[in-house]
Parts: sequence; structure tokens; C-alpha cells
Amino acid sequence: MGKKKSAPAPAPAPPPAPVAVPTQSLQTQTALNEVSGAQSRLNMTLGAQLDQQNKDFFTTQDIRQTQATGAETRLTLGVQGEQDRASIGARGEQERLGYETQGAQQRLGYQTQGEQERLSIGSRGEQERLSIGATGEETRRTVLTQGEQERLNIGRRGQEERLGYETQGVQQRLGIGATGEETRKTVLTQGEQQRLGYQTQGEEERRGIRTTGQETRKSALQQYMQQNFVMNRQREWSQDAYRTGGPKTSRPGSSQPELVE
Repeated sequence: MGKKKSAPAPAPAPPPAPVAVPTQSLQTQTALNEVSGAQSRLNMTLGAQLDQQNKDFFTTQDIRQTQATGAETRLTLGVQGEQDRASIGARGEQERLGYETQGAQQRLGYQTQGEQERLSIGSRGEQERLSIGATGEETRRTVLTQGEQERLNIGRRGQEERLGYETQGVQQRLGIGATGEETRKTVLTQGEQQRLGYQTQGEEERRGIRTTGQETRKSALQQYMQQNFVMNRQREWSQDAYRTGGPKTSRPGSSQPELVE
């Protein structure tokens, strides 16, 4: 008998499709993320509200602080202005006193200087009149004119200086005054020293003028004696020439020419 063929084996069944199975951890994480996001949004909202409230509060405080500071500053400036005006008034009063004292001392100095100059001019005129002789009249006129011009210059100088000090006093009465007492003491000492200096200067000038007058008189006397000597020699030569009956141009042993009558 022949062999029977066996039936083919059936194909294996395909694997089942995968089915997604929800897990408890994924849901929990999702819920936590939602709660965390909501909480973060709430925190941000509350933080923004608090920031706005703080900003409004501090802005109001800054405005109040600025207003209080401005009021205090205005009060301080008002008090400072009153004190400055009081200081300027006191300073101006001290400076006016100082300039009055300075003007008085300067006027005394000019008076002393004028007296010394007049004494010096008088001594100079007296010595020159004794010295020059023939030119005495012109010298006296010159000295008188010089004294007149010097007095005019002194008067003009004093007038200009008084005008200058008046203008300076008007401008400087608004300045500094705590040193008024020291300035007056300094000006008094300066005036005394100036007067002493003018007196010393006048004495020295008069001594110099007397010495100059003595030297001038000595020179004039020597010149007069020299001229008389020359004139006598010329007269002798002329008389000799007349006696000898002829003119002579020179004497033996002399370089002086003879005068011819």
C-alpha cells in the first residue's frame, strides 16, 4: 500500500496588538503639574499686587519726604539769609569806621608832609640866595612857582584820593568787617610811623641843602678869586705894553695872550 501524505501544520497566530494601560504615576504627575502651575500663577499675581502696593506706598512716602525736605530747606535758607544780611551790615559798619580812621590818618600825614616840604623849600631858598647871588631873584621866583605848583598838586592829589576813597567806601561797605579793630590799630601805627618818617626826611633834606649851599659858596668864591686873578694879570700886561710903547701878544714864559689897548 502506498504512504499517505500528512496535512501541513497550521500557521502560528499573530501576536495581539499592544493596549495602552494608564498608570497611576502619570496621572499624579499631571495633576501635580497643574496644581503647581496654578499656584505659580497665583503667586505671581499676588506678588504683582504686592509690588504695586509697595510701589504706591513708597512713592507716597518719597513725595512726603521730598515735601518735608523742601520745607526744611526753605526754612534753613530763610534763616541763613537773615544771618548773612546781619553779617553784611556789621561788616559794612566796621569797614566804614576803618576807612574814616584811615582817612583821618592820611590827612594828618599829608599835613605833616606839607609842613616838612615847606620847611625844606624855605631852607633851600635861603641857601640858594646866599650861594648864587646874581641869580637870586630868578631862583626865588622858581622856588615860589615850584612851591605853588606842589601845593596845587598836593591839593589835587588829596581831592582825587578823597573821591577815590569815597567810591571805594561805597563799594566796600558790602564786604568783610571782623578785622575793623585791628585795621584801625594798624592804620594808627602806620600814621605815626609816616609822620616820623616825614620829619626825619625833612631834617635830612635840610642838612643836605645846608651842605650844598656851603659847597656852592666855596665854589663861587674860588671862581671869583680866579676871575680876579686873571683880570689883574691882563691889566698888568696891558699896562706893561702901554709903558713899553708897543703891543705884545704874550709875556715870556706864559701862554696867556696879552690884551692890546
